[in-house]
Amino acid sequence: MIKKLLPTLFTLVLYQLGGFAQTTNPLLLRADSLFTQQQFTQSFELYDSIYRYQGEASPAMLLKMAYIKEGLGDVTSAQYYLNEYYLATANEQALQKMEDLAETNELEGYEHNDITFFFNLYYKNYNWLVFGLILICLTLFALLVYQKIKFRQPAPVNTFLLLALLTGLFILVNFGKDYNRGIIIKNNTFIMAAPSAGADLLDVTGKGHKVVVSGRQDVWYKIEWQGQEGYIKAKNVKLLNIW
Repeated sequence: MIKKLLPTLFTLVLYQLGGFAQTTNPLLLRADSLFTQQQFTQSFELYDSIYRYQGEASPAMLLKMAYIKEGLGDVTSAQYYLNEYYLATANEQALQKMEDLAETNELEGYEHNDITFFFNLYYKNYNWLVFGLILICLTLFALLVYQKIKFRQPAPVNTFLLLALLTGLFILVNFGKDYNRGIIIKNNTFIMAAPSAGADLLDVTGKGHKVVVSGRQDVWYKIEWQGQEGYIKAKNVKLLNIW
């Protein structure tokens, strides 16, 4: 049985979402029903199946998965699903809960500073940024058409600006939503100075820490760890996604 949890900000956020998601997915309806009946382990198995094999993850489902894992004492998984929920909703209460869990369990990578503030602000407003760029591009295009009809020659600066904005929009849509963060999922994980088992050992750490993943080389992820560059086996890191 899942252990009883003290009332927390996290559980308040959870129950504000309600017990059931509006869906026609029979597997999700069954999982929600089991969750409401407090059959948490069984409901998580169904949620996990939906997450892994159907590629679906509603904010309510992610939050329930985090809730279950926290109740089972699996802080690493709780942080993972809570982070996924935050990326989907930008809920500041979820951010605070992640910081509280990190402080209680001495986990790194969850600090909320100016850099993370602007980083999170960007993802929070990503859709509006895309919409705004599309609107500006359409306005410029209409202006160019008007100039072409009226003056037979559109202003070169407007043409250049439209091309630049379209390039930016292409980059934003195709690459701008990559979230280069991951959570270490195994204890006694080696962090090496280079992508090789024979490289110098920088540190040995436990699971649950969130790290910046800046690249991949063979079976190694290049990460930032305590202010320096390091390498970690890819199998030891679970990358975060944006749904």
